Amino acid sequence: LLKEDGMQAGPLQLTSEERTVLLRWARTALRAHLENDAPPSIDESSLPRALREHASCFVTLTNNGALRGCILDSFHPHESVARNVARNVVLAATVDSRFAPVGLAELDRLTIEISILGQPYAIPHSPPERLIAALRPEVDGVILTTTFGTSTFLPQVWEQLSGVEVFLSELCRKQGAPATCWRTANLLRVEVYQVSHFSEADDG
Repeated sequence: LLKEDGMQAGPLQLTSEERTVLLRWARTALRAHLENDAPPSIDESSLPRALREHASCFVTLTNNGALRGCILDSFHPHESVARNVARNVVLAATVDSRFAPVGLAELDRLTIEISILGQPYAIPHSPPERLIAALRPEVDGVILTTTFGTSTFLPQVWEQLSGVEVFLSELCRKQGAPATCWRTANLLRVEVYQVSHFSEADDG
């Protein structure tokens, strides 16, 4: 999303009711897939206006707190929030190569989390000290592009990693690069973004 003045905007903010609608829609789409039913049709005209906005959504599945799959199909918004969540909840359950596909028997134990991304924007990354100073722990998601590939961590990942240098090193490792790649000429681009994050667990 862009502000009228062309500056980067933060993530789409939903009301509590809109979040509930989206989470229920995600679970409906996942259940239909696991039961081998046709994907539920979306009558976007019946949805709250916010859920018809275009935005990119990162969907995470956990089973009793353990990661079970996660996916972001694109950093570039290309469809409504409702459609993107319905797409990515199924992808998170089926194509995350770290896990076997989710089975129907697991569905009731899964918790669905959604992170709606704001627009990514580039920040200075040289020298490394400038990058360290620019990042905001627990606020910024980071996209790291190097000669080895591209990787990202959501803002929530800051809770698991202690400090900016550890965070950046793990982003390097995530793409199969040396942990120090963010300090070298291999680093091509750093972008940050913010998210609106909510989960089925928020309401117990």
